[in-house]
Amino acid sequence: MTASIEIRRAQAADAAALSHFAARLFRATYGEDTPAADLEAYVEKSFRPDIQAAEIADPGAAVFLATDGDTLAGYAYLVVSPSTADASLLSRIYIDAAWRGQGLANRLLDAVVSECAARGVERLQLTVYEKNARAIAFYNKVGFTPVGSTTFTVGDDVQRDIVMERATR
Repeated sequence: MTASIEIRRAQAADAAALSHFAARLFRATYGEDTPAADLEAYVEKSFRPDIQAAEIADPGAAVFLATDGDTLAGYAYLVVSPSTADASLLSRIYIDAAWRGQGLANRLLDAVVSECAARGVERLQLTVYEKNARAIAFYNKVGFTPVGSTTFTVGDDVQRDIVMERATR
């Protein structure tokens, strides 16, 4: 039940727990479509505690956690554009499988959109792996539309991502 879930800004003390959580969810999401060595290379590069601490501390970003007491249920990582004329990037939004289907992604996205509005950002952009049908369906449902494509490299594995965008107001 999401009523017990708190959405809050991540703090420095959350970096280690977020590191483990993010790595676990990334493996669960992409493990079937990505060679194991490439997956592990990406996880090691992107989800170390020091990397998470730097993302949390970055004034040009915002990391939101969905917590049930001491348990992480999901998180979102927003990279705010230095120019309000440009779109900010929803770099990550993940929900643990045990918490899916309960509106938690909507609540995290609301926190991200509120942060964008507070910073004067009018557009929010994201990239999503073309094979991630569940995420694409969610993004379409909450107002994102495809605006292009790009590549995303996991280790040495080059994957195709869809670029999607929506207004924040």
